[in-house]
Amino acid sequence: MTDVLSSHWQQQSHHRTTNLTTTTHPNYRRTLPHDYSQKPTTSRKITVFRNGDRYFAGKQISVAPQRYSSLGQLLQDLSSTVDLPYGVRRLFTPKSGSEVTNVQVLKDGASYVCASFEPFQKLEYNMQMVPKGTFNIDQSE
Repeated sequence: MTDVLSSHWQQQSHHRTTNLTTTTHPNYRRTLPHDYSQKPTTSRKITVFRNGDRYFAGKQISVAPQRYSSLGQLLQDLSSTVDLPYGVRRLFTPKSGSEVTNVQVLKDGASYVCASFEPFQKLEYNMQMVPKGTFNIDQSE
């Protein structure tokens, strides 16, 4: 009696395993549907300046959407990059001086002005300060 039951059990388990292997897809990698309504997740490079500092050349920062989901996270990282007395608390556009309130409105290649609590000061932030005079050094003696 045990031989009949054990052979029957082996046939049933063999049926289950072959049935499972034939129904399983050979590619075990799970694929998720692609949502085309989302924007690409590439990082944007922006240049930041200090508010009211005409001699600050600016620093280029890479803003990845995966890293900065809120403006507060970006301002916190900018505080360690741009040296301001009370840290970076506000971000402005350099031409109009309007305050940036959302990380998603930052544009690739654009410039922005970092400030603490003071109001925006309008300057030519994108212009590099070049000395007005040129110097020729003659090394022949």
